[in-house]
Amino acid sequence: MKAIVYILILSCFCYAETQLDTFGIVKFYPAKAATREWNSAHWNNGISRTFSYASDPYDPTGWTEDHSGGTDGFRIDGNGIMQMSGTGPRFHINSLIDNKVPAQKYRDIEFTAYYRRHGTDGASWGGMVVGLRSGPLGHGSPGGDNCDATTYYARFRNDGKWDFEKELKHPGSDYWSGSGFHKQDPLWNEAPLPLNRWIGMKFLVYNIMNNTQVKLELYIDSVSNGDPQDGVCWEKVGEVIDSGAWPSGDVSGCNYPDNMVITEGGGTALMRTDNDTADYKMVSIREIDVSGITGIKQFHISNTRAKRFRVLNQGTSLYLKFFNPLRKTVPYAITDIRGHRLISGNFSSGSCNALIRLHCRGVCLLRIGTSSDIMVEKVMIIQDGI
Repeated sequence: MKAIVYILILSCFCYAETQLDTFGIVKFYPAKAATREWNSAHWNNGISRTFSYASDPYDPTGWTEDHSGGTDGFRIDGNGIMQMSGTGPRFHINSLIDNKVPAQKYRDIEFTAYYRRHGTDGASWGGMVVGLRSGPLGHGSPGGDNCDATTYYARFRNDGKWDFEKELKHPGSDYWSGSGFHKQDPLWNEAPLPLNRWIGMKFLVYNIMNNTQVKLELYIDSVSNGDPQDGVCWEKVGEVIDSGAWPSGDVSGCNYPDNMVITEGGGTALMRTDNDTADYKMVSIREIDVSGITGIKQFHISNTRAKRFRVLNQGTSLYLKFFNPLRKTVPYAITDIRGHRLISGNFSSGSCNALIRLHCRGVCLLRIGTSSDIMVEKVMIIQDGI
């Protein structure tokens, strides 16, 4: 019997910042200099409250807004969890508000959150739905302009499918999934989105090709149940590049074509669902620096083969992250090109990550596992200059 082990390796690119966020969750990319992160740590201040069509008075940035079409209010339990419900709850983080802190305009973003679904009454297209680069008043809000919607969404849908959705003028949109344009692929082997279980999402949106195209990447943590202490294992769901071949529906009255690439940040990130009840926790939104970074590389590796990768800076910190369903100890080793062992160790039974400090420069080899009943299926590396 063979098991599958997922491994994620992340390097810090020698940036002077921690590789874990406020909640102990690994960051894929470093923060852009002189920008401010929004996170939900203030939901854990011991003060329960509910607000509706208002701001959260305890948000230290003042960026929380309610632009719901119909809501029972956003209920924060004071222990880190926010619950939304109603016919159309819309939780906005509007970074253009210049009140408690200076305004900024999110563009290249790494969004992270955990979501828990309650009940089965929700619309099929609802679920964990997150929008980035949105305009704050572009979704039917009073005093706004529907031409300012300009949003890329990632959706873990109630019906068990996933996709990216693009909306230029509200409410027109169209979607893209792993099998292509206007497709929605299954995420849970044809089953609906699970109930009463914490599911993690990382949604990355950033410009490429000299700001003429936009890359969207989507990851899921379906194994830790929202507890970073158990280790957070991110598996890539899919990606798409918007190069101008992605129409979004009717844009009549707007000053752009229906295939416009959304290369500018609209200032707002949003979380939404429809006709159901859901919880969010450990939310963070960061403006990221992707300059000089080649992105996430995926490859396959077996017990009898090694994977070659290049290290540009001595003293690089690496995160090795994996999912080991057999709960067995798995050895790893990194050698230089001559076979000299630089570092080795074991993933202990039930662990999900390891932090190592790698002192080498040039080409290195990664070897995972020796037991015949452990098979490494996927390795992902973020490394400058791979």
